[in-house]
Amino acid sequence: MTATLPAPTSPWSPLRVTVFRNLWLAALVSNIGTTMHTVGAAWAMTDLSDSPTVVSLVQTAWAVPGFLVAIPAGAFADVIDRRRLILVSQIGSMCFAAILGLLAVTDQLEVPSLLIGTFVLSIVMTMSGPAFMALIPELVEPRELTQAIGLNNIAYNGSQSVGPALAGVIIAIAGPGAVFLINAASFLGIVVVMWRFRPARPGPTSDEPMWHAMKTGVTYFAGRRILSRYAIRIALAFLATSSMVALLPVVARQQLDATSAQFGIMSAAFGIGAVVAVWALPPLKLRFGPDALVFGAATLWSAGAVMVALTGWVPLATVGVLCTGIGTMAAMNIVYSMFMLMLPNWIRGRASSVVMLTVWLGTSIGTAVWGAVADAAGIRTALLVAAVVHLAATATVCTRFTLTKGYAVIDEESRPVDRPGSTFTK
Repeated sequence: MTATLPAPTSPWSPLRVTVFRNLWLAALVSNIGTTMHTVGAAWAMTDLSDSPTVVSLVQTAWAVPGFLVAIPAGAFADVIDRRRLILVSQIGSMCFAAILGLLAVTDQLEVPSLLIGTFVLSIVMTMSGPAFMALIPELVEPRELTQAIGLNNIAYNGSQSVGPALAGVIIAIAGPGAVFLINAASFLGIVVVMWRFRPARPGPTSDEPMWHAMKTGVTYFAGRRILSRYAIRIALAFLATSSMVALLPVVARQQLDATSAQFGIMSAAFGIGAVVAVWALPPLKLRFGPDALVFGAATLWSAGAVMVALTGWVPLATVGVLCTGIGTMAAMNIVYSMFMLMLPNWIRGRASSVVMLTVWLGTSIGTAVWGAVADAAGIRTALLVAAVVHLAATATVCTRFTLTKGYAVIDEESRPVDRPGSTFTK
């Protein structure tokens, strides 16, 4: 059986659902705090070290936990009450962000503590990622899932439009420690919303033991080649595009001699570009196929990376970052929304976690690699190589793993209810 993406509706239509709207607003605030935190951590590291490799390790420390705990996080999302999992993870994130803030404001923050703190905070936040992703389809109608995912992307990437700029100003006034403390406070909204939320189907969607649940998720994913095709595309994309996130602090500090406020504006441009992509995609989807759109997005990203690599002028570099934001989000919105529509509820957390694993795998390897390339050959060379690699990889993958052949819709009733030792609830 084949299907196509739902017909486009108003991008705001899912906000009519009260729970989704409240969670979306709380997530927007939290994401602003998180993007402020990542900018603050990157800038703090440039104060502690001038090595591109060391600076890029901040993004590596942020990405590696997603690779390490993605599969357990996905299993937790199916075998533990998703509401409680989100609550616990948000409270934990609040505590660890506050600890980093206190270390910074008391001048006790050093390279090891910044990297370890970033690593631990990322682990706690990663544990709630699949639960959030799996919860979205339960809150909105199937035909509005693409719009709901788009709104979530706006909440995340819109926060990248606001958070970095705010972070730049606050860093200039009060230092990175204040940014970390603001991030800690930003988790409160999600805690309140999830505390009051009473899902229609409370509790886990599976009563499998944890280890068995992880095995089921991996087996389910591995047994469907179309899912692996999407994972490969996502991993390769982030392997290349992570170069911009990893190297932008060094570009701003060393190549452009930018202030913290200018760095915040440049980082915000990425989020603005992502929001532009979400708004521009619906009409483009009516005219072009997904492969053509993904390749066009890769071309725009590569052009933006070249612009950032070759310019010494902050405004032009900001335009380049804007292009990379549009390119990154356009490709992810297309591929990820198609992927989510293929998953039944009972496996959604675990299957989503495999995709999250590929995202973090590409990012964690990419940030470390591009930092090393910049150290060895220079920042400009690293960005130029990343641009070529991204465009070439996308062209190759679009040819070999096309998205336009259609995809199977997995029936909710196909769950393995008769397997010994496992029952699934509707």
